[in-house]
Amino acid sequence: MEKKRKITQQEYENIKENIRQTQKTLKHYINQTETTRKSIKKRLAKLEVNPDQKKEFKLKVALEQLKITEKSAINKLVEKIVEYEQELIAAENYLNIENPIAVLKPNYKNKKEKIPFSLKKYFQITNLKNYGYIFLAALIATIAFDYFFSPSRILPPGIGALGRIFAQFIFPPLTIDNINNSNLLYYIFFIVLNIPLIIFSWKTLGASFTLKSLMYMIGQILFHIIINGIGSYHGIPYLNSNDFYFLQNLSTIKDQTILDLWIFFFGLIGAILTGIAYGILYKVGSCPGGTDFINNYIARKKEKPIGNISILVNSIILLGTWAMSYGIKSNNPNPSFGLYYFSAPLFASFMVIFIAGLVANKIFPRYRNTTLFIISEKPNLVSERLKAKGIHNQCAWKVDWTFDDNIRDDSILIMITIPLVFFREIKETVLLADPGAIIRSQSAYKIGEMPRDKK
Repeated sequence: MEKKRKITQQEYENIKENIRQTQKTLKHYINQTETTRKSIKKRLAKLEVNPDQKKEFKLKVALEQLKITEKSAINKLVEKIVEYEQELIAAENYLNIENPIAVLKPNYKNKKEKIPFSLKKYFQITNLKNYGYIFLAALIATIAFDYFFSPSRILPPGIGALGRIFAQFIFPPLTIDNINNSNLLYYIFFIVLNIPLIIFSWKTLGASFTLKSLMYMIGQILFHIIINGIGSYHGIPYLNSNDFYFLQNLSTIKDQTILDLWIFFFGLIGAILTGIAYGILYKVGSCPGGTDFINNYIARKKEKPIGNISILVNSIILLGTWAMSYGIKSNNPNPSFGLYYFSAPLFASFMVIFIAGLVANKIFPRYRNTTLFIISEKPNLVSERLKAKGIHNQCAWKVDWTFDDNIRDDSILIMITIPLVFFREIKETVLLADPGAIIRSQSAYKIGEMPRDKK
């Protein structure tokens, strides 16, 4: 085991002095370079009055050389300051300094970062747009459930199906008031069933992702109350789901075959609306909750798409909850279990799972692989923050020029491949580390690696 080098108080003071002197040199060099640049530009301005191509060419070359020299010199001085800072951190830790002055911190999360105004404004505008989209998704999903799924006895995808069954056990669909109360209770049960998954998501996927999903769930309750009412408030007249029927009032249809066709048609419309709502959520870096919390965690952990796991899980939940629904009281006695179980609402519910997934994937293919090319002047900081987000598979190259043909001899290109669902989060992480970073994305067909011999 390597023995720690002893650090004295005098060495600590020397390191601080070295940092001060290097910072002073850097400031002096920047001022001197700026003075030289202004002088050259002033001479170039004079040549506009009395043109001299030879002198103009020499001055422009001198200006370009000054730019290259300045970058190189400033880079070296900054690297020197960073080295001293690292020594300072080690010294402060060794000497147990009560009020450390080191600028660099091993854990950047504990450091309040200075975000450029332009970047701060970008995040503010983006967040406001995202909140608007989340509430739009909540409204669309509420319309899908209240006007299409509920009248046709179709179960919503995922653990929402469990919430639906529990709500109907408490408020069986015997009266209009019961149906409305059952629909409201469904949204409440959906949040309650999500509580363990919300805690899991908060710890593994982050606060921002989880809060957006919770906002969507609460938005559904609010829109249901606004449209359909609660207590003495009876909702929007003529538009609430008790007074208004899209296309057809299913309770008036007596022919079972025609009723089954309408159930599938209602399921199709509800599935498309649900898919649109989910697609909007995925686009703003959120999810509808339930099993999607686990799906997103697995996708991040594996750093690649998870295939059709969510469809399989949702199908298993549906089969179980539909069997439970046989015990719900109704105005018409249920037929035998076999006839009830293998009926139109069950198959329409399966259709909803598949079509909602297809529509959402069309709007935002969240598990499609995408490769990001990040050009940064702070590659170490960017790399560390990507690792903190769970992105460990990174490749890096030195950059000679950028897409706009500018020389960038001090930059590094970092390449990572991620599921598209994490693009927004990773983009914000990179920009917080380096506001001047350039990010380009490209679709990736497949992630793979050459087989390796087992050691």
